[in-house]
Amino acid sequence: MNNDVPETLAAARSRAADLEQQLKLSDEGVSRLAQRCLELEQQVLNYQAALARHGSDNEPAALTLPQLFYDSGSGYSPRECLTVAEDAYDELTHEVSAVFTLPTDARALRLDPGELACCVTDLSISDERLECRAMNGIRLQEDCLLFLDVDPNLTVCSTVPFAAGMKFAVTYHYYPLGRFQHEQPGKALLSALNTIKLQAEAEKNDVLEQLQAALAENTRLNNQLTELQNSRAAYEDSLENLYESSSWRLTAPLRALRRLLRG
Repeated sequence: MNNDVPETLAAARSRAADLEQQLKLSDEGVSRLAQRCLELEQQVLNYQAALARHGSDNEPAALTLPQLFYDSGSGYSPRECLTVAEDAYDELTHEVSAVFTLPTDARALRLDPGELACCVTDLSISDERLECRAMNGIRLQEDCLLFLDVDPNLTVCSTVPFAAGMKFAVTYHYYPLGRFQHEQPGKALLSALNTIKLQAEAEKNDVLEQLQAALAENTRLNNQLTELQNSRAAYEDSLENLYESSSWRLTAPLRALRRLLRG
């Protein structure tokens, strides 16, 4: 950098760069907070819906047989669905054991373990290339999934294509929530859900406050950056006019002599 340029210009540029970096970080923080807020809002809605449903005495307790939906190119539909035999579910042990064979190539697979709000435990799939992930459930612990909505869904992920003839077995334990809604451990579970809902609401409110503060800081940084950029532009115009002036050119020998004396 030319040592003849006043240091205030370098400082202005450095400050502008710092503010641009702060603004970028602030934007990223606002995006993360907004996403977290949406996630919490959805959780609260799920908890409220689940608690409202479990207040009813009319929910059936039987399992609708598990189904495997396969998307061959037009999305999931009842026409492309595999259903297992009735003996796949043991009501005494709550164990479900199903074997599926794909009749055609598929782009995606979805496993519906039942049709009721439920707990699914000890989920296992025979093909190590496949993995089941809950679409609308909550993982309570490593081997326990909680589905608060009717029509629980699991996405079947794979490291290989879903080719026609692919065969695999799925086993798990299925516990409908409605059966225990007025007994232990169902009552304790619903109480825990209510506690989780309140915690989620509190966290959502906290995130909203953080989001509002981040937006205010983002606005402040934007305004400060704009002011600094305007000041820098005006300063650079003034400096350019100075460099082009006759007095600056006439004093060039004096500045060169000063540099020699400093050296």
